Amino acid sequence: MLFLKKRESGLDLLRVVALLFVVTFHSYLNNGYYYETQKGPYMLLAGSFRWLSTCCVGLFLMLTGYLKSDRTGIKDCYRALAPALLGYLLAAAISIPVRHFAFGDQQSLGVWLKRLFGFSAVYYGWYVGMYIGLTLLSPFLNLLLRQLREKKQLLGFAAVLLLLTALPGVTPLPVAPDFWRRMYPLTYYVLGTVIRRLQPKVRRWLALLTAILLAVGLGAATLLSTDGKLSEAFTQEFADLWITAITVCAFLSLYRLRLPSGWQKVFRFAAGGCYGGYLLSHLLDAWCYRCFPQWQTPAQYPKLFFAVTVPIFLTSLLAGKALQWGVPALLHIGGRDAGC
Repeated sequence: MLFLKKRESGLDLLRVVALLFVVTFHSYLNNGYYYETQKGPYMLLAGSFRWLSTCCVGLFLMLTGYLKSDRTGIKDCYRALAPALLGYLLAAAISIPVRHFAFGDQQSLGVWLKRLFGFSAVYYGWYVGMYIGLTLLSPFLNLLLRQLREKKQLLGFAAVLLLLTALPGVTPLPVAPDFWRRMYPLTYYVLGTVIRRLQPKVRRWLALLTAILLAVGLGAATLLSTDGKLSEAFTQEFADLWITAITVCAFLSLYRLRLPSGWQKVFRFAAGGCYGGYLLSHLLDAWCYRCFPQWQTPAQYPKLFFAVTVPIFLTSLLAGKALQWGVPALLHIGGRDAGC
């Protein structure tokens, strides 16, 4: 088993890129994309960028597998639950009053309590519920993976998970049973473990180019599969094979990257704000895009990205960093990251 001897700057960079992709992916919920006719070069560019950003959740899950796969002690694995849960509670303490008083989502105390314990008090709280389950499984999953000592055994297990979760969505027509698709967090976790164990060396530019070409291919498939309505087009979800392929290529292009010492400090600082930034980003999503209705067309999406999406990303990152500082202050756990 390979242990990390020191913090790897490429992993910090991956976390920050994953959060940027989260904010970008969610921007399409607010920029009018889903109501636009799926035609033309601007829509191809917009769709391709959307597909590229869809790897956001998979990157976080692969990072979890990469970083946690050497832990087999239950106490060691479960220690990450406390800061993750408290981070969610702090985010909920901010999100609930904003949604109730500023966004008009006025609910009774009972409804908000139900949402709090159902991990929906924060708009993207579903990720926390998923992360808790994955963390609870991780020590037992790690014990299983440790027994797969041969390379072919490890790759075979990953291939079976891909068959169960990713292959069913490879085409618009069913090519495999889709019963196990929702198990995709385990697939990404295992893929992160495989990369940790095997440390594949690939040409970064080739992996990045492959991810971009796959995204462009999905963008073209979207346009070619419909007369204009996105609801009728070929689509992919987090679990599906083409998104998984983009995610793996993006991960391979960055995970071994060694940044200059100054940039290492920048991304180490920023990486700590990604979990909280993820949870809080919706508060800005919900109203910032409304301020620029004139840019909510495919030809203006680049302007919207730099004028709105990037500032939301940076603000969410700083808010998440403040949230991270609040967790050890309340728990006295020495500044441990939430581990997303």
